[in-house]
Amino acid sequence: MIEDKKVSIILCFYNEEKYLEKAIDSVLAQTYSNFELIIVNDGSTDGSNQIVKNYHDDRIVYKSYEGNKRLAYARNRGLELATGDYVGFFDGDDIMMPDKIEKQVNYLEEHSEIIVVSGGYIYMDAEGNLDNKIIEPKYLSGSQIRAYMLFGNCIAVGAALFRKEIINKHGIILDEKNKASEDYQLWIDMLPYGNFANLEECFYYYRINHGSKASVMVKKNRQDYDMEVKKILEHAWSMRGFSLERKELSFIYNFLNKNKKIWRPNDVLMGICIYKKVKKQINRLKLNEGKLILQYYKKQWLRSYKTYWLINKVIGTEG
Repeated sequence: MIEDKKVSIILCFYNEEKYLEKAIDSVLAQTYSNFELIIVNDGSTDGSNQIVKNYHDDRIVYKSYEGNKRLAYARNRGLELATGDYVGFFDGDDIMMPDKIEKQVNYLEEHSEIIVVSGGYIYMDAEGNLDNKIIEPKYLSGSQIRAYMLFGNCIAVGAALFRKEIINKHGIILDEKNKASEDYQLWIDMLPYGNFANLEECFYYYRINHGSKASVMVKKNRQDYDMEVKKILEHAWSMRGFSLERKELSFIYNFLNKNKKIWRPNDVLMGICIYKKVKKQINRLKLNEGKLILQYYKKQWLRSYKTYWLINKVIGTEG
């Protein structure tokens, strides 16, 4: 195996002393050896700083910052330090599969049109117990991913590897003002410059249910979280050339992204009107993935509409 391409893994953490060692070890144990591990301490106040200092490996680059400035800030500092041809983000509480980098570098070398490759993962709880099934990506091809990204994020950031030349050339960075799903916006900003791919492979163990920053934010203030994600969704449609009103984008977020159930007849009518408007704009924009966008719209919308339809069917029968 030729390892002429260098990979930068950016591992960011905040107060992860319980899990950090296993996360670092999983990267250092990769079957692909030409990589650097950039570790960014985002203002931790526990003993995780000493854990990193206990490592003596030339592949590790360590930066520690005062004050917790959130994940987007930490990842951007990692990007500034990265010298690899390919870059991947990783969190200090997850575990990477040993052949992740090797498989993804080989794939990117064989597919020059792909700028981001990602895949699946397995849920892992706070104690390291694994779920019994792999969360495999539903959308695999470039067209499928481009279409679905208008409704939600289908790229698992911990499973992804991307070409650094793309973000260097176009000045793409993570939005440090965004407090949720900052990786979603990163993918949206990269979409115009190449194809994405999801592989039916498990690339890491994703730890949940232990009070991570993202989960805490959702529980603490769901309204703020929704607002942040809605901004990204609006950005996604605008970047693709669509012209939709804010109320129409709110409908898409509520019923197609969050799967909120449709109850009112006015919502049904609005859903139909937006569908027709999107279809018309797809024809104008001549998007290759246009049919898939309409297909996903109908699939997501009808799933929300089903409850409304069933209720009215029961009421009609009783009447």
